[in-house]
Amino acid sequence: MLTPPSIPAIQDRPADTAPDRSARRLRREHALRWIFGAVLLMRLLFPFYNSPLGHLFSDPARHWENGMRFLAPTFMGSGDPILYQLWLYLLIKIKGNVAAVVATGTGFLCAAMPYGWYRAFKELLPKSWALGGALLMALVPGFIGAYAYFMNETLLLSLTGFAFWATFRAQRKRTVGAFALACAFWLAAGFTRTVALPMALLCLLCIWLPQPRRLPKAALGVAMLLVLLIPAGMHGRVNLGYFAPFGNGYLNPIYQTSGNKVINIDLGPRGRYEFGSPSFYNPTLYPFSDWLTDRSGTVSIAVDLNQGRAGWIAEKKRVELERTFPAWRGYWENFLYLSFGQSWPDNDRSYLTGWLTVWTRWIWLPLVLVLAVGAARGKFQGREWLLPLCGLGMFLYLMVQQQGVMEGRYRKPLDPILVAAAVVMTYRLTRRTRSPAAPESVAETPPTVSA
Repeated sequence: MLTPPSIPAIQDRPADTAPDRSARRLRREHALRWIFGAVLLMRLLFPFYNSPLGHLFSDPARHWENGMRFLAPTFMGSGDPILYQLWLYLLIKIKGNVAAVVATGTGFLCAAMPYGWYRAFKELLPKSWALGGALLMALVPGFIGAYAYFMNETLLLSLTGFAFWATFRAQRKRTVGAFALACAFWLAAGFTRTVALPMALLCLLCIWLPQPRRLPKAALGVAMLLVLLIPAGMHGRVNLGYFAPFGNGYLNPIYQTSGNKVINIDLGPRGRYEFGSPSFYNPTLYPFSDWLTDRSGTVSIAVDLNQGRAGWIAEKKRVELERTFPAWRGYWENFLYLSFGQSWPDNDRSYLTGWLTVWTRWIWLPLVLVLAVGAARGKFQGREWLLPLCGLGMFLYLMVQQQGVMEGRYRKPLDPILVAAAVVMTYRLTRRTRSPAAPESVAETPPTVSA
């Protein structure tokens, strides 16, 4: 009797097991770590290729002078926030080749910027997503080219990521020490540029109100505030004649209120200054249009600094009465400058980073709109809401404020927050649309079919 040949067993494709997925995840993380490390090294060395000392003109030269004369400030030094001046002063005081010291210090800030956001991402996302988000942050041209200039935004960009990391960490740990660290970073950011103050208040309230031990945390926060507030206020008083911890709060509003193109400031024996906003000289809609504001003329003010605030207040009232520029035009121009304005001085198209910064500025308004839709549809969870609330909230505030002429540079501290919110929202969307994962247990081998 003949036995029919046996039919070969039918084997399915091996299942995607949990060890396989884990191995792929580890390989992906390993590759991302190396790429991220290489990009951080590139950012560390960038100021050696394009040093801020090679761009000493206008505002960058003013910031450098503020650092050199930190202990004996000029009028402009007293009118600017204190912390970036202190940072430059400390760099200058380091013994050695000043060019090498400045390049090293600036390179440290340049590399710290995406690393701080990596730490923040790790509080919210899996490690591979945190590395990918930080790598994206590190490669945005506008977050690189700025470090070729002395700008207080460079210090603020580096502080903001760490401030959000400390905030998310404090929400998780709920300890006094974690709250103090978040306070330290947000206070440093606020005394670098006042645009950070509303975000600082929101974030600190979010980690203070719902947590225990509110009284010692509040006392510690107030003490830390005074440590910076008092010397900053005295630094401003040297030339302004009044306690000014965040700098001159009158000059920019007077300029904005006037509706003129140029402001001339007569301080008597303290000197004369003239200023014109870069927004009025760099085509807002370049390269699609050469449109510039039709503002013209010069508003001239004379202030006796010995009178403290009184002279500034009197000139502000006078300029308000003489104003002919319509208010609606101020709001419209604010929106255009905030959304599409070139970030000066890092918009120099003779450098690759400057050329890319000019072109990539077109992504910011669409990104704001996408995030607004995502927030309205509830695409964020828990602690993640701080990112869209801070980014979109400050964008709206800067659009409607009338305390100063808006510039593309003023939006720069918000851009990383918008990128971070977009990364988190993308992760949430992929989690919701991803098909169910294969079972982690090893699939059973199907039975052999035989005749």
